[in-house]
Amino acid sequence: MTSAAAFLVEAESGAALLCRLVGLLAQRDLQIHELEARPRRAGTSEIRIVLTGLAAHEAQIVAAKMERMIGVSAVRLDPAAAVAA
Repeated sequence: MTSAAAFLVEAESGAALLCRLVGLLAQRDLQIHELEARPRRAGTSEIRIVLTGLAAHEAQIVAAKMERMIGVSAVRLDPAAAVAA
C-alpha cells in the first residue's frame, strides 16, 4: 500500500545539503509533492518534504538515509501525512 509521507529534517543551513536531500530522492525516482525550507536558530534550518506514492517501509528507509547525511541533526517521519490534492 502506498500513501504520502512527510519528513521533517533539522539540519545545518546551506544549499548544498538541500541539494543532497533532493538528490537522494531523485536517485530513488520519488515524487516530491511539497518542499519547504525555513531558517530556525543561527545556522540551522527545518526542511519539510512531502512525498507521494511511498510505501511505509520505503519511507523508513529514506528517513534512515537522510539521518546519515552530514549536516543533518534529526529526521522525523509522519507516514500518514495528509496531502491536499
